[in-house]
Amino acid sequence: MLQSSTLGQRVFDELRARILDGRLPAGADVADSVIARELHVSRAPVRDACNQLVADGLMTKQQNYPFRVREWTEDNLVELNLIRWSYETAAARFLTETERPVLPEVAEALGRMDAAAAAGDPAASMQADMQFHFAFVESTELPELIALHRRVGERALLVPIPADLPMNVLSLQRQRHEQILQALAESRKAGDVVAVSTALKHHMLTYRTLAELAAQAGS
Repeated sequence: MLQSSTLGQRVFDELRARILDGRLPAGADVADSVIARELHVSRAPVRDACNQLVADGLMTKQQNYPFRVREWTEDNLVELNLIRWSYETAAARFLTETERPVLPEVAEALGRMDAAAAAGDPAASMQADMQFHFAFVESTELPELIALHRRVGERALLVPIPADLPMNVLSLQRQRHEQILQALAESRKAGDVVAVSTALKHHMLTYRTLAELAAQAGS
């Protein structure tokens, strides 16, 4: 049962978490009466939370229809990754100029990518992939940049990835991440952001391949 002191926010946080971890999958109808029974609350805070999720872009609502978890497409992924590239380039510039060390979680994410690739698990690989980028940007310790980047990255993870994604694509993704870290070191040595910015650009082009594969899987 959710505590009543911040009921609307708690319902929002619970539903948002269910969307992001897949318990509420894309396209799922969300009946406020069902959620209210599950959480032992009235329907009013559930409706308020759902309306907030609509405003936040994670749900949709049409008149006389239930709330629905938003479905994401190839075009969404291309756009989201374009935005991510701009945020990550800003982070790379800051890390180059300040020489602030990257967080240990960056290397840990690479290890999880290796484990996911060895297990042939594309979904786990993509989760670890995004954790790398989250940790890379979090290394800046710039709260607004971190929050904006995470919001976009979480949405990118909601785009369906085919279960039979070729392993060479996962291997290429892993190589690109290593290249980003090598390029950051080169940029710091050279005193400019060109090397790491170029590495990030090449990595985002790999994501375009993933978007195309996702679209083919959904067709």
